[in-house]
Formats: sequence, structure tokens, C-alpha cells
Amino acid sequence: MLQIVLNLLANAKWALDEREGEGKRLAVRLARPAEDRVRIQIIDNGVGIDSALLTKIFQHGFTTRKGGHGFGLHSSALVARAMGGTLAAESEGPGHGATFTLEFPFRPAG
Repeated sequence: MLQIVLNLLANAKWALDEREGEGKRLAVRLARPAEDRVRIQIIDNGVGIDSALLTKIFQHGFTTRKGGHGFGLHSSALVARAMGGTLAAESEGPGHGATFTLEFPFRPAG
């Protein structure tokens, strides 16, 4: 889970670095949508993602970054699925930031 969150934070930082102007924001939202689930959202107002790419960004080797390798989101989605969870992306398009949502099972110790 930590590997996924760190990858999403790194991607959000890159998206903010690529965005021109001021007022850059990065937020992390935690929630328990059900007693046995945890949701972590990484929300930025960076460069955003074209809607045509939202279906491709989790594919192995796909990247929009110069010098990127396209393994981060792919491996993150695989790990999320292996944990019994999901990883999803939303964006209203270029210039509108993005939200990545990781949801996974929660089993309290004890």
C-alpha cells in the first residue's frame, strides 16, 4: 500500500511541477466508506489527464512523461488488485488536475 501511495504522490508532484502558475495544491483524503474498507485519495490541481488517456494510464509501458517508463501506475494497479482493492483515476481533462483513488480492505488487528 505504501508503494502505491508514494508512487501516486510522486506523480502528483510531477503534475504540479509541470503546471504553470501559482496556487498549486496537493491533498490527501482518507476515508472509511465501509467498516471493512479504506479509501485514500491523492488530489492535485496539476496538468490533468486527457479523458482519452484515462483508459490507458494503467497499461504496462504507457506514459505521458518525457523519460517515463510506464511501470508505476501499472504496477500500482496490480498491487491494489492483489490486496483485494482498486485503483482508479479521474480528471476533467488537461489543466484540471487529477484524483487517484485507492480503495482496499481493512482488517483491524486483534
